[in-house]
Amino acid sequence: MQDSNWQIIPASAINEVKWNHCINQSIQPSIYAQSFYLNALCANWLAFVYKDYEAVIPVPFKKKWSIQYCYQPPFIQQLGLFAANINDNLLKGINYVIKHFTYGDLYIPYPQLPKALEKNKAILKDNFKLHLHNGYAFIQQNYSGDLIRNLEKAQKHNLVLVEDLHPQLVLEAFYRLYGNTMNLSRQHTNTFLKLLLKTEMQNKFLVLGVHNTNQRLISGGIFLMHESRVYNIIHFVNEEGRKQSAGHFLIDQCIRKIAGNSKIFDFEGSSLPGVQSFYKNFHPKHCPYWHIHINQLPIPLRWLKQ
Repeated sequence: MQDSNWQIIPASAINEVKWNHCINQSIQPSIYAQSFYLNALCANWLAFVYKDYEAVIPVPFKKKWSIQYCYQPPFIQQLGLFAANINDNLLKGINYVIKHFTYGDLYIPYPQLPKALEKNKAILKDNFKLHLHNGYAFIQQNYSGDLIRNLEKAQKHNLVLVEDLHPQLVLEAFYRLYGNTMNLSRQHTNTFLKLLLKTEMQNKFLVLGVHNTNQRLISGGIFLMHESRVYNIIHFVNEEGRKQSAGHFLIDQCIRKIAGNSKIFDFEGSSLPGVQSFYKNFHPKHCPYWHIHINQLPIPLRWLKQ
């Protein structure tokens, strides 16, 4: 590493108090970067630390064929650089991460893109965020006509919001519907469930479900709550739920419950046009993030792993 102010520390050796303080004081604090969250979901991760934890970059990694590669674990959308103030000098830390790993993927907030990416590819991914401080009535006024019609349909079906669900019920339904398409394993969902049940997560997530008139669960979601943000980490809608607009009802009811404070509702984004269209109905702000692909493997491995 060229800058002696940056150091690479194994996750097991960091000062967790200083680390989490840096995350919480960052201009973009994130539950994903909290040490307990990373430790629960990542078997291995490295800490890139600037001076005395003035800035930090967490990077989950795996090893294959003696090659370390960085990756984004399930239930962590993006990480990146965390600091109270971000400038070009601190952004060089992203370059140090890129130089450290031969292969992998980084997902970092916009506009945290270093000026020199050299051999790496960077593309913008879509995310959407909704400010909640104006209250539910103001937010509802900006709903699209399509969303209003779907909420009216949900009302006609007499859907009921359920607030006392165990997270395992929602995770199980989510896995059955989307596990294959999202490349999720049972181990992934079981690990996430164990995290939710830890004492560190007490009062840091909300589980909501939607019942039909026969008290069957047709939609549900888990929403993480940390500092200034609420994360739409997972939600599902089954076939019956789609016909009754249960997904629209679920997100609307969640927003209704938490609106009126300084938090931001993070939809978590999607590259699927249908999901994007659904999120845009709530009139959120488009807040993209960067996907940086690293491929510095020796030829011909580099060509094989494009």
